Amino acid sequence: MTYACRNTFLTLALIGLALAGWQTAVTGAEEAKRPAGLPATQPATRPVPEVKIDMDKAIAVELPGVAEALKPARFQTPDGKSGWVLKIPGDRPIATPAFAEIDGRGMLFVGGGYGSHEFYAFDACTGEKIWEMKTGDDGPTAAVVEDGYVAYNTESCTVIVADARTGKVVWQEWLGDPLMSQPAISRGRVFMAHPTGQRAPAVQNAGPNPNAEQQAVNGPAVPPAAPPVTQPAQPADQVAANAPAPARPTTHRLLCADLKTGKHLWEADLPGDIITAPIIDNDQVYFTCFDGTSFCLDGDGKVVWAKANSGTSAPVVADGQVVITQKEVAAGGQAFEGLRRLDARLGRETDTGQIVRAKADYLTQGKASSTALPTTQVAALDASVGFALAPAAANLQAQGGGAAQVNVNNVAEGWAYQGSKAAYANGRVINAQGNALNCVDWHDGQTRWRGLASGKDFGPGAQIFAPPALGGKFMYLCSVAGHMLCVAQDDGQPRFIYAFKQPMAFQPALAGGRMFGGTTQGMLICLDTGDKDADGWSAWGGNAQHNKKQ
Repeated sequence: MTYACRNTFLTLALIGLALAGWQTAVTGAEEAKRPAGLPATQPATRPVPEVKIDMDKAIAVELPGVAEALKPARFQTPDGKSGWVLKIPGDRPIATPAFAEIDGRGMLFVGGGYGSHEFYAFDACTGEKIWEMKTGDDGPTAAVVEDGYVAYNTESCTVIVADARTGKVVWQEWLGDPLMSQPAISRGRVFMAHPTGQRAPAVQNAGPNPNAEQQAVNGPAVPPAAPPVTQPAQPADQVAANAPAPARPTTHRLLCADLKTGKHLWEADLPGDIITAPIIDNDQVYFTCFDGTSFCLDGDGKVVWAKANSGTSAPVVADGQVVITQKEVAAGGQAFEGLRRLDARLGRETDTGQIVRAKADYLTQGKASSTALPTTQVAALDASVGFALAPAAANLQAQGGGAAQVNVNNVAEGWAYQGSKAAYANGRVINAQGNALNCVDWHDGQTRWRGLASGKDFGPGAQIFAPPALGGKFMYLCSVAGHMLCVAQDDGQPRFIYAFKQPMAFQPALAGGRMFGGTTQGMLICLDTGDKDADGWSAWGGNAQHNKKQ
C-alpha cells in the first residue's frame, strides 16, 4: 500500500535586505517590495454561501466492547464502512497519532495520554501493537517521525528521541516542568519549548544513551560550550529589529538540537510556552506563545520579527504568508476571534480587519471551554500528576498569560489546547472556529464558504471541532462530542458524519484511506473511509514540521 505524502515548498527570497540592517518600521521602499498576491487591505466582502451541518443527522456507530487493553476490535458502520478500535490503559486523553511507513509497514505512534508513562507503536492497518516503551516522566505528547526517528516529549518533563522501528531510546533530556507543547523536526534538527531555569546550564546528552530506556535523565554530565541564546524580541506592531531588543520578562526557551545526538545548537528566549507546537517553513521557525505574541526566527534562532497581535493558535505558512487566528475584545468584554494574514518576510499584517470574525466565548474565562476536556476531567488529570493549580513555571496565570488570552487555566488544558488553527490547501485557508467551518481565499482574503454546525450535543459558544486534517479534496474533523466527519474543501458539503459518542480533543491523522483519532477516555479509533483521499496527514499539523501544504 502506498501512503502518499505531498508537500510543496514555495520559497520567498530575501533579496537586498541584510538582517542586521532591518529597521523597526516598514519604509515605503519595503512596502513596494510586497510580494504579488498579498494585498495591503482586505477587499470588499462578496456574498458568502452558508452550509448547514446538522450533527444530529450523524450515523450512530456502536463500538464493540473491548475486553482487553491494547487488543484491537473490528467494527462496521451501518452504511458499510469498517475500522478498528483499541483501548489504551488509563482512560486518559489521547493526542493525534503520528504515522510513518517503516520498512514497508504503516505504523502509528501514540502516547498513552496525559499522565501516562507509556508510548506505543501500532500497526496502522490492524491495530496490532508493535512495541511499547516506558517513560520515566508522565504525559507523552503527540509525536513526529522523520528519517527513522520518532520524537515526542512528556508533560513532565523530558524530550525523547527513539528509533521508530524498535522504540529504543536514542537520546533524551530533562528540560523542565511542565512541557505543554510538542516538538517539531526539520532537516535533522528537533525543536522543543521548555521553561527556563530548571535544568543545569549547558548539561545535555552528547550522544546516544544506551542506559536511558526506562527512566528520563538529565543527560550525562558533559558540559559543552553553552549554546547561543538569542535575546527576546520586543513585541510590536511593526517589524522587530534584529539587534538585541530591550530586556523584557521571559519564562521559556525554544531549544534547537541535533535530531540524532541531542547536541544543543541554539536556544531562544520566549515570553511563555508555545501554543501546541513550533511551525517550520523553509528553515524558519514560526510560533505563537500563550501570551498571544507571534514570532518568526531564522535558522540560527535569531528573531526576524515578533508581534504582540493577540494570537490564539499556531500559524500556518505558505506562499509568502503567515495566517494565525487572533482574539479581539470589544467594549463590554465580548471576545471575538478571526483570521489574520501576515507577510511572512516582514510580519506585517495584510488585512485591515479580522477575516471570518465571530464571537468566541470559548476564549473568555468562566465561559465555554476552549478544549474538549470537561472541568472535572481537567482537575483529576492535573491532580494525578501533582498539580492542584497550574504552577508558576507554566506562566498561565500571569498577566496576559494563557488564562486571560485563550481561557487555558490548567496544565492539562494547555497540553490539549490547539485553538482554531488553520490549514492550507489548493489556494485556500480552512479552519474550525467555534461552531463554524471557514474557507477563505489565501490570496485575497475573501470568504469562499462558511459551514455552520448545530446539534443537541453542543452547548452555545463552545469550540466544537479540533483543527481539520486535509486530504486532497476533503477535510476531516473530530468533535468534542465524538464525531468523525468529512467535508468537501471546495463547497463545505458534508460527505459523511459518524457519531462514535467518544469525545475527541485532537485533530485526526490520515493515511492510506484511513482516519485515526484519539478520544478523551483513552481509545484509539481507526475509520477506513474507503477513499484514498484520506491520506498524507501524518501528524498534528500534517507532517513533522506541523505545516503540511497541499
